[in-house]
Amino acid sequence: MARLLLESGGERREIHVSGSITVGRERTAGVYLDDKTLSREHTKFYVENGKLFVVDLESKNGTFLNGTQIKNTQPLKPGDRVKVGTAIFTVMPEGGGMPAVTAPLAAPPPRPAAAAPAARTQTAPQAPMKPRPTLGGPHPAAVFFYRIILIAVIVVVAYLSKGVFRSILHGMNP
Repeated sequence: MARLLLESGGERREIHVSGSITVGRERTAGVYLDDKTLSREHTKFYVENGKLFVVDLESKNGTFLNGTQIKNTQPLKPGDRVKVGTAIFTVMPEGGGMPAVTAPLAAPPPRPAAAAPAARTQTAPQAPMKPRPTLGGPHPAAVFFYRIILIAVIVVVAYLSKGVFRSILHGMNP
């Protein structure tokens, strides 16, 4: 089982990878990150024949291994740092302790500013967990439906008030 140290938005978490685990902004991802710079399914870590690998899942903003953008599957070793959006995953050595090497990261191309991501992790593979609410505000679909309901209420009130005003005006004319 491989171990990754996730550093994201001031948070540090350890993630265990025994099969494969996907990182992205999709709530069903094995590692969900609330980061607008990520694709829904951005990166995948997986263990094959006892070795840990990372692959970019054709994301828009890329995955960076030790500061270099990767284009295909890459093997990982203790101390490697994988940058996904604003999050950094450090490969931990077997047996515990801190990473063997800390490689400096080159800055990726400039991106729009995003709120610090909140991370939810789980050991892969497991049954999907219920998504937890984020502090980023209401879901866009909820906002859409609230607006539709508000418009419907305004239309109904306008229709009903038309009859009330008519009866008031007819009562004023002799």
